[in-house]
Amino acid sequence: MLFSLMLKNARQEKNLTQIDLIRKIHDELGVDISTSMLSRYEDETAEMPRRISIKAIFALAVYLDLDLNKIAKDEIKAIKK
Repeated sequence: MLFSLMLKNARQEKNLTQIDLIRKIHDELGVDISTSMLSRYEDETAEMPRRISIKAIFALAVYLDLDLNKIAKDEIKAIKK
């Protein structure tokens, strides 16, 4: 599963809106993510943004309990296609 789907599914499983997630990450982890960036990260039709912040991806992975190794493997498979 691509990062966009993993991210969106994990957020929805926690019953969070995009704004809720952004606020919680800011308040609890001190990392700022804009709503437009989160929307792009969750857009399954777009390639994974080339300029995704390491802080942002780590904060999202920690807060939503995402497996970064799985994300990396799935994204590499998609790039190869």
